[in-house]
Amino acid sequence: MSLRRINHVLMAVGIVALSGCSDSPTAPAPSPTLTIKGSSASAPALSRNDGIRPSFSVTTGDASSISLGMYALYVASNADCSGYATLVDHGTTVDYKDFATNPTLFEAAPTEGTYNCVALRMSDVIKFKPATTFGTCEMDTEYQQDIYRSDSDSIPWKDIDLNDVVGTGSDSLPVDDHVTIVMTTDTAAAMARGFSQNQIVQLSSGLVVPGSSTFFWGAAGSVSTTDGRPCGLEKGTPAFE
Repeated sequence: MSLRRINHVLMAVGIVALSGCSDSPTAPAPSPTLTIKGSSASAPALSRNDGIRPSFSVTTGDASSISLGMYALYVASNADCSGYATLVDHGTTVDYKDFATNPTLFEAAPTEGTYNCVALRMSDVIKFKPATTFGTCEMDTEYQQDIYRSDSDSIPWKDIDLNDVVGTGSDSLPVDDHVTIVMTTDTAAAMARGFSQNQIVQLSSGLVVPGSSTFFWGAAGSVSTTDGRPCGLEKGTPAFE
């Protein structure tokens, strides 16, 4: 074999060897097709739950900041949330977002379609700041409110798999119980499956992907004070649009 022919063979072998040793290119992560925002604006009247927290006779004011801690996002085509898909799960790491800043809560890339149930796993300890000083509330001082306490519902809230979530803590000593807020086009179906009515929010229509939606927790008139109680939040009016 000629010297030139030997050199060509060696070059070919070297190219094959190098290509075989190179790492396969990493596929880029899919671009988000669903964005969930947060907002402290007033909740749309058709898509809210007025019973997240019991009310009492109080003086109320606005909040300059309301921060909710997010753990996970689930969606399901079925209105009772059966057959759900987990889109985002932070595990035990809470991700607090100030709804006054209209933050992005979650981004994901689910299959295109319409989802009649959207569920958020979140901390039941909400952080807030009063916009003004009144009663026991000091302006721009951060307080915490436990929305699912040891004295809460006789019917326990459920997680996404319908396991009981036991409420613990109190207004004065909040404890983080990971609660699930279930937003559905058919609240009766969600209740029939076992979710508590106080963890369910009515959806006026299904969540369409691709698209974006907003989870509301209104700040107007949400801060409360009365004699003998610490500064707190009035009953929540969460909504999803």
